[in-house]
Amino acid sequence: MNNTSIDTSEDNYKEILSYVKDFFTTRKFIFLCLLVALILALIKTSSTPNTYTSKVTFIVQGSSNPKSSGGISGIVSLLNGGGGSSTNAPSDMPTFLYPQIISSLNFQRQLYETPLKLRGIDSAVTYKNYVLEFEKPSITATISKYTIGLPSLLFKSSSSNATTPKQIDSLVYVSNVEKKIFRSLQDKVSLEIKDEDGTLEIITTFPNEPVAAAQLTQSVKKILQDEIIRYRIAKAKEKYEFIDKQYEDKKILFNESQVNLARYNDRNLFNATNSSLIRKQQLQDESLLLYTIFSDLEQQRLAQSIKIQEDTPTFTVINPAVVPTSSDSKNPMKTIIIFLIVGFMVSVLRYIFIVTKRYLKNLWSEV
Repeated sequence: MNNTSIDTSEDNYKEILSYVKDFFTTRKFIFLCLLVALILALIKTSSTPNTYTSKVTFIVQGSSNPKSSGGISGIVSLLNGGGGSSTNAPSDMPTFLYPQIISSLNFQRQLYETPLKLRGIDSAVTYKNYVLEFEKPSITATISKYTIGLPSLLFKSSSSNATTPKQIDSLVYVSNVEKKIFRSLQDKVSLEIKDEDGTLEIITTFPNEPVAAAQLTQSVKKILQDEIIRYRIAKAKEKYEFIDKQYEDKKILFNESQVNLARYNDRNLFNATNSSLIRKQQLQDESLLLYTIFSDLEQQRLAQSIKIQEDTPTFTVINPAVVPTSSDSKNPMKTIIIFLIVGFMVSVLRYIFIVTKRYLKNLWSEV
């Protein structure tokens, strides 16, 4: 019994020592993995361009309190014929829609027409031309394209000869060129919403171009503000356009009624028959009615014009978009450490694979 236990313990020690021996025999591969990881880390840190970040912080302000009866709200209320407060208070755009606006198709199409000042180029270049002519893909993006994205790349090349579907005017089409520009914009522009103080912060990160970073940030702010204004005054503006059209139509009818009445009086200056008097009274009543409608529409038109001004939000810029004077700080040591850890994990996984393979092979031979 004792001899059996001794033999078993010796077998266990031998098995453990064999694992240790296998680990040391793979040390060359471990060193090779670490060396390759170190080289890749150095290539990445040296090839990564300097990035410049520009930020702008602002607050959206506007009178949206329906209970307010003073100032412009009071004037609108009086012109509408009521003594109370206006019930058509502007509806605030939810803040969670702001990122959706920035990523929307119309916003992106406006944004890529932003003129940028690039180093070494005298004339301004739109962001669209910058992406198509000057922007170079990063090393990581190139490696990912020809490794992970290789199947989709091959599929795209094989289907590139397919016929393009006939475009219909009522539908929206996005070309592959636009998709490339949109991806580039999404990598550079971000929006942060701070609920605690209600501020909006637009952050733009641009490689090697500090002036372009500030210009793109300013353009994002302007387009976003225009979209917020359009949303806030949409209802009031639609109502104003309707009233304005009715006002112009009734103005024409009122002027025509005035002319008809004047002509009738000229033709019947000395006619005092009952029929002529009745016709004259009809023309006067028609002109008076049109004047009443026209005058009421004029007041509504003025009130709605004031309402548009009231609903239009104002924007207070806390921190403007400043041209960055220094690039963002890199952390090459962090990159090197991450690559070394990945290389070591690859070597460990290879060792585990070798041990597992040998263990399964021994089990198979014993069966």
